[in-house]
Amino acid sequence: MSTERPPHYTVATRIHKWAESVPVLAGKMVRGLISFVYPPSCPGCGLALPSELEDAFCPACEQKIDSVSPPYCPACGIPQSNESPNSHLCGDCLTGIYHFDCARTRGLHRGILREIIHRFKYEGQTYLVRPLALMLSEPGKELLSLYEVDLIMPVPLHRLRLRQRGYNQAALLAGRLGSSVGMSVDYSSLKRSRWTEPQTGLSRRQRAKNVKGAFELINSDKVCGKCILLLDDVLTTGETVNQCARVLKDGGAREVLVLTVARTVTF
Repeated sequence: MSTERPPHYTVATRIHKWAESVPVLAGKMVRGLISFVYPPSCPGCGLALPSELEDAFCPACEQKIDSVSPPYCPACGIPQSNESPNSHLCGDCLTGIYHFDCARTRGLHRGILREIIHRFKYEGQTYLVRPLALMLSEPGKELLSLYEVDLIMPVPLHRLRLRQRGYNQAALLAGRLGSSVGMSVDYSSLKRSRWTEPQTGLSRRQRAKNVKGAFELINSDKVCGKCILLLDDVLTTGETVNQCARVLKDGGAREVLVLTVARTVTF
């Protein structure tokens, strides 16, 4: 995919990106002024959004996103057939392969949403953290209504990958979400201690082998007895967050929840 910035990478989006680096209190004032002078633009088509509109996308692009809505597995959140009258546990959850307690996501990882996440994750367009974090609001509120969450944790990157990319997309999302809900974010207790090859193109079995033993908990006191909200951009087979959850549970975490912007589903 081309690394050229899209036509809608305007002055406003550049300034919004800069505002992400400003300290929290000053940042709120700066972003408020910027939104008044330069309303945020839709990340899909570049259309300027009204300053009072809190949605992530314009109505036209919003319709292009395949949202995940009931019925879905009440545990892992995987969508189920609309022919099913009620939500029920999926086969994976019935066999107990997951270490996390519950997972929710906003949309399917395809089409316009897949393109935007790719730009955010691989092309340095970190200003997209705003609309993507806004997308976490609905599934995030559901998890917060079901559980007493104590702490947010992003899925960590290996230090070499972090050096290559320059940022951890999950950490950017976690910071934005934590600020919006008034919850602490722990960026350092969970560590990716072993280099892993990219998961793209690997089978489920290969993914599980690739990330096995790749994470470690630096400070168990931070998670012992607590409910952790583990945050990532995309959930594919769930093997990465599953390994993170296993480490957190071994460290004494009471519950581990998973929240992602998108999920890959093969129907």
